[in-house]
Amino acid sequence: MELPSRPKNDRYTPPGRYNELEKRLRNNPETAKISSLVCYAFDYRTRLGPFLFADVSLLTAGPRAVAACLTNAGFAKTRIILRQWNPNFKASQARVDDEVPELLLVSSMQIHSASAYEMIADAHKLGEARPLILAGGAKAIYEPWDFFNVDAEHKCSADVVCTGEEFVILELLDRLMEFRVNGEHLRKTFHRLRLSGLLDDIPGLVFREGDEKAPLGRLINTGVQRMVQNLDELPHPIVSLGLLEPPHKRSTLSRQALAVDRLRRHAGMISLVTTHGCKFHCPYCPIPAYNQFTFRFKSPERFRDEIKVLAERTGIHAFFGTDDNFFNNRDTVEDVFQMLSRATVHNKPFRDAIFFGTEATEFDVYKNQDLLPMCRDGGLRAIWFGIEDMTAELVKKGQTPEKTKTLFEILSKMGICPMPMMMHHDGQPLTSRGNLYGLLNQVKFLRKTGSVSVQVTILTPSVGSKGYEEPFQKGMVIDNANGQPVEDYQYDGNHLVATEDPAPWRKQLNIYLAYASFYNPLNFLKAIMKWKDPLWTYKVLYQVWGMTGLVRSFIKGFGWLKNLWSGPVAKMKGVPKRKLEMVPPPVTPTLVEKMKYQPV
Repeated sequence: MELPSRPKNDRYTPPGRYNELEKRLRNNPETAKISSLVCYAFDYRTRLGPFLFADVSLLTAGPRAVAACLTNAGFAKTRIILRQWNPNFKASQARVDDEVPELLLVSSMQIHSASAYEMIADAHKLGEARPLILAGGAKAIYEPWDFFNVDAEHKCSADVVCTGEEFVILELLDRLMEFRVNGEHLRKTFHRLRLSGLLDDIPGLVFREGDEKAPLGRLINTGVQRMVQNLDELPHPIVSLGLLEPPHKRSTLSRQALAVDRLRRHAGMISLVTTHGCKFHCPYCPIPAYNQFTFRFKSPERFRDEIKVLAERTGIHAFFGTDDNFFNNRDTVEDVFQMLSRATVHNKPFRDAIFFGTEATEFDVYKNQDLLPMCRDGGLRAIWFGIEDMTAELVKKGQTPEKTKTLFEILSKMGICPMPMMMHHDGQPLTSRGNLYGLLNQVKFLRKTGSVSVQVTILTPSVGSKGYEEPFQKGMVIDNANGQPVEDYQYDGNHLVATEDPAPWRKQLNIYLAYASFYNPLNFLKAIMKWKDPLWTYKVLYQVWGMTGLVRSFIKGFGWLKNLWSGPVAKMKGVPKRKLEMVPPPVTPTLVEKMKYQPV
């Protein structure tokens, strides 16, 4: 299930090609007439864990990046809908300038796929007037076939799935606009070109083979995407921040998008794409293969400008870097924070004005600890560490208890929050004597060494990772418990879905006990008493958020815990098969052959 890579000399788009596509689309006067909706799917059943409020207050980067891509390319009538803000939104009732949108882009993670399917099925209620439906996001990248036949009657599908990034979408739209004539609906243009083989040479697409109205057979997969190497070519995030639909519970759209200077009323943090890639190759992680084992980053000047402009325009001063491993490359970290440490927002240095948090491995941060004072001057205030297991029994990424203790003490003194993320797995007991192997032993150790928060998830088969098949082959993955079938939303790490433990309910209960050992009234009081701690405010707040999240998680997750306990628990037999066969496209037509398909 791990994604393949292109040859090393063919993994990147030609420099400047992305901006050329933008310019071509922008110069086409017809582009500005097409209205589009960029929708981010969200399943409220996933609202579990200590970071309970972050999912609705953090401005997600993916849909904003796609909307910025469209806007810069001339699609001026674009709106972003975040379903965590607009849970009742229906594409069938959405109108832009009193017209049905011509383009609907649905982005989804695996855990939010049910919400994505619902939006796609709803759009089909418009019949022939429905928009061209393009599905993207993590779910689409790793399981594109699931976006075809999304309803119970097997009649509704996405038209096309994007298994890549913004460049793939621009290539597709550029081709559609090139051959679109006489105001033809974009969906009809797409299916005309699809049937003619005119989209087969655009890597990163999956679409149906054959007639649109015929029974669904095979899918065409045009191959692995080419990536934009220089992330500075991509649009500035401020481009799309004025396109967000205001939070409400209506099924329709507001007349206007949410003004940029009003965002801080609804959002507390903005996510930013800063780097892509990680040098580690953990068996449960699909990220390195998705990035084709490369490392990409933004220039220090661009990164500084993004934070400065967003903070001054929105009034939001907290940012989260959606990095796979920010400290992956020392030169990148040094160059970026040399720039940020000299930057200002409203005449205040980043150190005092900006809260920047990101993800990194303990190994890399420990190795580059001499850079931490400069990082703190550049606004770094929190690092989420994928430690997984203190004893390295699950995975070895250079983590040790000694390194953890030393590093967390250094970070705490500097005012940088250590935020470890742990992973509970088969073989790990709840407690152990004389060592740190037990889950509670590790959680207590982390609290004593200065952790501001802790996240504990259950090891779950991750689609797209090299270790995905093994749990299925071993018969570990649950099909249903007490008649309740396992759904995509339960692959969030908060629900137990795979174990060899004969009493699976114990693993689920262990997660709640681990959180309770970290987030509790006693530790809350201890945090309050240590008022001289440089991280006092954060430790107190996270205890409050964590206790609230624990109570909510237990209440919402009790049903699944009960079903695991009462049983019976049925396991899957083998790796799930693809629902539809995917095949490469036939030989791509020449340009002369392409032109004959353009209607008169």
